[in-house]
Amino acid sequence: MGYYKLRINEENKVWRKYITFSLSFVYKNNEVNFHEINNIENKINNLKIQALSSQGVVLNEKEFIKKTAPNFSRIQRILLIKETVLKVELFDDLKGVEFISLKVEGKFQNSYKLMNLTNAIDCVDRVNSVKKEFDFLSKLVLIKSMIPKEIDGFFLSGWDKYGKYETIVNERLKKKLLQLEKASEFLIFDKIEFSDED
Repeated sequence: MGYYKLRINEENKVWRKYITFSLSFVYKNNEVNFHEINNIENKINNLKIQALSSQGVVLNEKEFIKKTAPNFSRIQRILLIKETVLKVELFDDLKGVEFISLKVEGKFQNSYKLMNLTNAIDCVDRVNSVKKEFDFLSKLVLIKSMIPKEIDGFFLSGWDKYGKYETIVNERLKKKLLQLEKASEFLIFDKIEFSDED
């Protein structure tokens, strides 16, 4: 089965009509990194995100005249899906995948779900991987035998120097995500290379 690093299309031509969000989550009135609270909290509730304009944080959706909430977004490499497009029942048979409710801070019509992968695994092949300052110059190689076969996605730890996760999904989870509205416009799946591929 194939595995993919999930990222989001960041081209300006896609994003000029959509609201963007702050680079941090808000939890208990503090800006937080998801990987830090995910390691401490058993169940994360009341997580928020903040909408941005060129002037900073926006607390009322009516301030955005020509922009709308995107179906997908990403904060700290974690996928966010607009609640109105997420079909949770599609994911019921998958293992290691759950969804956490997110509110946009202030007066906003739309809410989001964070796709939480319940396993964080360091399976980086450090001999064959090459880490550069810019991601597009890096080469990520994983050790497949270290990934539990029964899970459909996981957070890759140990790759980012700040501890942030990469979102890794298998073929089954990729197909489910691509069934959601406008997924092919937003989501990019980079095939993972393994050093111990069968």
